[in-house]
Amino acid sequence: MNGDNGGGSLHGFVRKLTAMTAEDDAHEVYEAWAPSYESDLVDGYGYAAHRIAAVAMAAALTDRAGSILDIGCGTGLVAEELAALGFTTVDGLDASPRMLDRARAKGVYRDLIHGDIRQPDLIVPGRYDAVIAVGVFGGGHVEPEDLDCFARPVRAGGMIVLYANGIPWVADDYPSHLRRLEEDGIWTVERTEESNYMDRIDRPGWLVVARRAGGADGRG
Repeated sequence: MNGDNGGGSLHGFVRKLTAMTAEDDAHEVYEAWAPSYESDLVDGYGYAAHRIAAVAMAAALTDRAGSILDIGCGTGLVAEELAALGFTTVDGLDASPRMLDRARAKGVYRDLIHGDIRQPDLIVPGRYDAVIAVGVFGGGHVEPEDLDCFARPVRAGGMIVLYANGIPWVADDYPSHLRRLEEDGIWTVERTEESNYMDRIDRPGWLVVARRAGGADGRG
């Protein structure tokens, strides 16, 4: 779940995350939210961003044994979808230990990593065939200036699939940051697409599919 802005019909933890700014930190909110996270999102709002992103990954990465890092994996919603689509090698990364405990119980990850993708040297550059990140962008989360962090773990030619809430997408001008990384030779954006990611309310979001550039070690 990302820290989108604007309340509307949002409530509880979702509303709290909605109000966050760049100066806030969402980690404690996710720790408290872990027990009801999936029921709140999926049952309460008809959350679908994890499915949209997983289907995009299935189209972008044909090797179902390819290694994928799920950044901001939460309770494992994305990995469950990837497993249903035939992917067998998925690692998860999240800053919330309680979220990771929920993900671990599902048995859909090869490995789980506690940390923040912005931490230097957390992940070996070029280690993975692909990265997927859903709902980790916005106030209290990852800012657009940090988008290069999502490319660093991916080998040259590997795939990056991101899904971001539409409000910070516009307010923080994500398209300009995507273009900057193209100009810097970090990745090539192959597809951007808008969709509604909560079936029960109007909640626009943006899918990004990019291909990693760089040398054999995955560095730009």
